Amino acid sequence: MTKLYEISNEYTSVIEAIEQLFEAHPDLDEASKRAIIEENLAGVQQSFDDKAFAIGGLIQNLKFEHGNVKELQERFTKRAKGLEKTIGQLSDYLLAQMQSVNRPKLANAWLTLQIRTNPCRVIIEDEALLGDEFKLRETIIKINKAAIGEQLKAGSAVPYAHLEQSQRLEIK
Repeated sequence: MTKLYEISNEYTSVIEAIEQLFEAHPDLDEASKRAIIEENLAGVQQSFDDKAFAIGGLIQNLKFEHGNVKELQERFTKRAKGLEKTIGQLSDYLLAQMQSVNRPKLANAWLTLQIRTNPCRVIIEDEALLGDEFKLRETIIKINKAAIGEQLKAGSAVPYAHLEQSQRLEIK
């Protein structure tokens, strides 16, 4: 199966050959030139168009699949959060019940259930009342690209920044 870049190379080669032919024969009239172009490019152009549409269709399918995967990801994330909540609730319930009947350890062939003491954790009751020696300052520097863009569009020079325009493929 021919690849799009191979068809593009062939297309370019045919164009170059036609240009060389026209340079070698400047006496050709416009009708003859048009006929030569149509005869030599028709097959290559059709191959290019067919391959480009096939790739465009593949892109559309991948976009659709990507949307489906994102939707599934959201559903799985929601499901995972629900499972985490249920695990926490059941763990708290079982801990409370084991504590209430004073059974710190249970075991069978498959499971061992044991009440363990966690390490101490720090609880902050009011952050505003804590001394500065217990506070860390974080500085976040964020570049304001919108303001830089406005300056550059207005004609002002901004050191170490420039505007760049690119192209994208739109498939409908």
